[in-house]
Amino acid sequence: MEIAINRVALLDALSMIQGIVERRNTVPILGHVLIEPAEGRVRLSATDLEVGIRTELTAEASDPASFTLAARKLFEIVRETEAEQVTIKALERDWMELRCGRARFKMMGLDPRSFPSLPATNGQLDRERGIQAELKLSPDVLANMIDKTIFAVSPDEARYNLSGVYLAAPESGTVRMVATDGHRLSLVDREAGGFAMEGGVIIPRKGLAELRKLLDEPGEDVAHLVIERQLAWLRRGATELSMRLVEGEFPDYQGVIPTESRYQIHVGRDILLNAMRRAAIFSNERYHGVKLAFAEGTLTVSSTSPEVGEASETIDVAFNGAEFSIGFNALYIQQVLNVIPSEGEAVLGLSDEVTAGVITTPSDSKFRYVVMPMRL
Repeated sequence: MEIAINRVALLDALSMIQGIVERRNTVPILGHVLIEPAEGRVRLSATDLEVGIRTELTAEASDPASFTLAARKLFEIVRETEAEQVTIKALERDWMELRCGRARFKMMGLDPRSFPSLPATNGQLDRERGIQAELKLSPDVLANMIDKTIFAVSPDEARYNLSGVYLAAPESGTVRMVATDGHRLSLVDREAGGFAMEGGVIIPRKGLAELRKLLDEPGEDVAHLVIERQLAWLRRGATELSMRLVEGEFPDYQGVIPTESRYQIHVGRDILLNAMRRAAIFSNERYHGVKLAFAEGTLTVSSTSPEVGEASETIDVAFNGAEFSIGFNALYIQQVLNVIPSEGEAVLGLSDEVTAGVITTPSDSKFRYVVMPMRL
């Protein structure tokens, strides 16, 4: 068996796979990529049992025999070579030879029969399998929704029902994404003609992050995300990504969103972000606490560390209420400001020092961010 593949195309495919293959795992085959030659093409597959990816490339193959190779080592070889073509030839006992110009490599594969099977979607809808919902959006719109929510997903694996982004249809023709870690919440709605589903599903953070990368790849003008039973999948161009949905019930997020705020304070996104970054230099390395103090026409952003020092910066804002101050985790504020367009405006919805704050922006009326204050 021998196959020849264009190096650039193979490198692009292996680059997509790297985010799925685990660096450390107790099952060796999960560190490998399955390579399945066929007439005029070759299919590459990788999975961590929760997220899987398939992609097809044009190739010259003399035999359709499948094999596996260590995904990261193969990626490093293809990345470092300067040859235009990579040739892979089967040797004895699962050994494979790679030729890249004048360079030669020998790699040991594993039995391809031990590679886990991926969901057999093949990019086709099968109504009998239990389709729950079909979401059709512009790739740019779906990517923007992911960017505005995924950063608020809980990193705590023990809180499995917060380990992904909640996808739902608050009403027919509208898609909603929500993420929370218990300290802050990010919510965004978009119009999606024909979209409807009962209840909602939790899409895992890792799968959504890989899906986000796929949306940047060339493909159709419409991204088609399919939810069926405990699976979500999206096909773009010659690549298909599938993932298992998170089991569990997403918390009642609507109850934590303040219905109104005493103050609506407009401030330039860039001005506030830069002030937060500078003040955070002296914040506690564990809690990252920064104080926002409001007085007539001004906002003072400050932090202090008894062992290191203190910082403060005053900026002009349209505020004319009673003086008050409130503490926030600086990273939580910086992360939401990072998804608001540069030179845009942030609106701080605040009531007092103990009530959750709501951050919105005139550039996106369907986006809301709720963040709990902290004692400083």
